[in-house]
Amino acid sequence: MQKRHSLIVKLTLATSLILIGFMVLLDYLNVKNFQKVMQEYSISTADQMAEIINQSAYDAMLKNDKESLYKMIDRIGKGKSVDHIRLIDREGRIAYSSNNKEIGTVIDKSAEACAMCHKGKDPKLYASTMHRSRLFTNSEGKEMLGLTNAIYNQPTCAVASCHFHQENQKVLGLLDIEVSMANMRLKTQEYHAQFFVIACVMLLITGGSLTFLTQRLVNRPVQRLVRHTTLVSAGDLNSRVPAASGDELGELAKALNRMTENLKMAHEELTRWGYNLEEKVEERTVEIKKIETQLRRSEKLASLGKLVAGIAHEINNPLTGVLLYSSILTADKRLDPELKPDLERITSESQRCADIVSRLLEFSREAVPRKEAVSLNALLDKVVTLVHKQPTFSEISIIKDYSGHMSDILVDPNQVQQVFVNLFINASHAMPSGGTLTIRTCMINDDGFACAEIKDTGHGIDAEHLNHIFDPFFTTKADGTGLGLSISYGIVENNGGKIEVKSRLGEGTTFTISLPVYDNGFLDDIMI
Repeated sequence: MQKRHSLIVKLTLATSLILIGFMVLLDYLNVKNFQKVMQEYSISTADQMAEIINQSAYDAMLKNDKESLYKMIDRIGKGKSVDHIRLIDREGRIAYSSNNKEIGTVIDKSAEACAMCHKGKDPKLYASTMHRSRLFTNSEGKEMLGLTNAIYNQPTCAVASCHFHQENQKVLGLLDIEVSMANMRLKTQEYHAQFFVIACVMLLITGGSLTFLTQRLVNRPVQRLVRHTTLVSAGDLNSRVPAASGDELGELAKALNRMTENLKMAHEELTRWGYNLEEKVEERTVEIKKIETQLRRSEKLASLGKLVAGIAHEINNPLTGVLLYSSILTADKRLDPELKPDLERITSESQRCADIVSRLLEFSREAVPRKEAVSLNALLDKVVTLVHKQPTFSEISIIKDYSGHMSDILVDPNQVQQVFVNLFINASHAMPSGGTLTIRTCMINDDGFACAEIKDTGHGIDAEHLNHIFDPFFTTKADGTGLGLSISYGIVENNGGKIEVKSRLGEGTTFTISLPVYDNGFLDDIMI
């Protein structure tokens, strides 16, 4: 794993290097400037000293009092910073010097004291202070500052009685002063040391302040952001970053919080979608199983219908003969009265067999429904009117829970009425001691179906029989044929609807019939 370098360490190092470089440059420029100021100060001091000596020399020459001049020069020459003072006449001869050994010697024009004014062919009569000063190192290795000051011929000198100078002689001589720069260097070093200490203290204070501010304003928010991203990457989408500041880091924290919230919403949406997908798969599986069951039942009914049709036709002809002749014999006056009950029994049973054959033929035939738009509520009211006065409904309470927003259905009203009659009668048989029959209607808007629920409070249907109640000839009644629900199932299917059943033993049974809604646009397209 690659080692991570702390942001505060990087910022502190970078800032420290910049500050150190800045302090070094500032120290260099400051010391250079201080040296320049000190040098100018030394030159100014030497120039003032030279001016004092010049004035003293002027007074002494007027009085022709050289001794007092020389004594003054000796006293000045013994100063702490003055190393050497000498008077040079206009011929270059040293008239007097604080160093007695060089009195009377002649200085060449190329010497340092003379070269500044005698560089060209014509010597300079006047020169600035900076041009009259020089820095050099003496024979002892000491750094020295030399200043040459010209002694000019004054008008009084040309007419004085002590001595005579021609008026055209502008410069009478030179005063050369050499001052030691050791004191200046010492001051410079002291200043340099003081500035270095101050710079180091300022560097420490500035570096510490920057480190503290960086830690508080940058490093801590960044660490919170890093911890937040670590938590989010670990799956903790409830983590949030405090966004107290209004700077860029605060905006970044708010953006990360928004991103985390969006990730949480997306994750929850995916989770819900996954759960919904599982539920939808289960629902589709149940629907597919129901469809498979319906297909198998339809195939079974179709096959059985063909078989029953053939058998019914074969039985119907001889059965009709038996019923006919038994009726004729019963009506014959020559019949022995003792045989008449037997013949009536034969006739009734033959009629019963004929009814069964008729229902078999009805089951085998798939009559094409004559569809029309009818009100489901009105159709149910009509069926209730037909059956509620029958003896089996005397102890049964009928509750109507009709929806007031029902659309018309597109079915064969006679066939659907037959289905409802059969279901109502079955419900009454399931409640021999009385009960409640609830009829409820509603709309299934998503599928375009109108729904009718017929619920009784009878004894219910056993779970093992529930999957076989629509099979032909399956019945739990002693006198039943097992064709009523089979015929009802076929009618509902032919009219484009669905029939479902739910039941529990001891609680009752609920039949749900879904029938297609009448669509004006669909019929108009067909008519066109």
